[in-house]
Amino acid sequence: MEPPKRPTYHVEISAKASEDFGALDLEALEAIHQALDALEMDSRPRGARRRTAPGHFSLVAGLHRILYAVDEEVRLITIQRIRPRPR
Repeated sequence: MEPPKRPTYHVEISAKASEDFGALDLEALEAIHQALDALEMDSRPRGARRRTAPGHFSLVAGLHRILYAVDEEVRLITIQRIRPRPR
């Protein structure tokens, strides 16, 4: 049996993204939590999309989009915003 993998990135939540968390329901929180777990292991998990600024990406989690920046030198992912996806 393979030992569990250790996170390779540290994920931080910005003040704006922290405010965004306050408006989320339980279902959305679960989807976002799973996405953040994936980001700890891989800065560009399946479904991640590059944004226009270098090192900036977005990732869909349920009905929301997570906007984040990656600093590869220090292995840091900063969650910038959590926005509802347009329907």
